Amino acid sequence: MNQTIGLKPELDFGTLMRRSFENLWLIRKEVLGYLAIFAVFAFVVPLISENIGGGGIAGYLIGQYWLFESLLKRRGLVVSPKRHFFAFFGLAIILILPIILGLTLFVLPGLFLLARWIAAPAFVVALGRGSFAAAVDSWHAVRGHTGPIAGAVAIMFVAVSALGTVTSALEGSLSFVDAYRRTKPLDLIELQFLPLLLLGISTATYELLGPRDAMIEDVFG
Repeated sequence: MNQTIGLKPELDFGTLMRRSFENLWLIRKEVLGYLAIFAVFAFVVPLISENIGGGGIAGYLIGQYWLFESLLKRRGLVVSPKRHFFAFFGLAIILILPIILGLTLFVLPGLFLLARWIAAPAFVVALGRGSFAAAVDSWHAVRGHTGPIAGAVAIMFVAVSALGTVTSALEGSLSFVDAYRRTKPLDLIELQFLPLLLLGISTATYELLGPRDAMIEDVFG
């Protein structure tokens, strides 16, 4: 991976948060379409089968890949001409267990791991890096900036908790509808809030701290 030699730009908390939400706004149509698909999915699947298992996980990862690719292409950062679904899926398998264990058992170590690996999906989608290579790339790219990124991730967790209170209130008002009680699409949509917010942080981190040859104009222009 060719990179321009030089100092990495400083990443501050305000810049990271602003760029994260700018990224989500940039693909707002895709995000709304993604959420609409999950809402329909919640209604239709219980009518077909209660046991969707791996199919639901695969659909989620494909949707995430599409959003990453849409945003990185919009930013002009996709270098690899091919899609790398297997590396993207492998990355999820590699990282999910240590992050969940860290968040569940100790919280702070989980936030640390999430911050250090936050840009890994973007390395896969934009550059075609393998699962392990992308995790290592993100780990090195984030070094020295872990604190602001972990803080941004923590705020996203709090924001999702607040949104959960709103969706719970909406669910209460819709509980009289039998079809809604059976499917509860808001529950499925609510589960997408955190991944979407983390997607914004992931791509922002990649833009600001990733390979310099692909990003100098965008970061400093």
